[in-house]
Amino acid sequence: MPRFDKHTLQTLGFALIIVGLLLLLITLLYTSVTNCPANGCPNSASPWMGVFAFFFGIALVIIGIILLIIARRMKPEQALKE
Repeated sequence: MPRFDKHTLQTLGFALIIVGLLLLLITLLYTSVTNCPANGCPNSASPWMGVFAFFFGIALVIIGIILLIIARRMKPEQALKE
């Protein structure tokens, strides 16, 4: 199985960071503002879904940062072939 090169890990790291930040932003925007009527909010979704999405977004950002650190320490594949 071929190893990932430096640029692939960097791209994957950036993508995970962007997706994680978007998930955090969406979670914070939609769970912080609730316009409920006086008789209560309808049970359309579980309140734990926001908590899971929030922590999943944090996990994606952390994994993306780890991938960027790993990619920084790698040598380019061209230098390894020489």
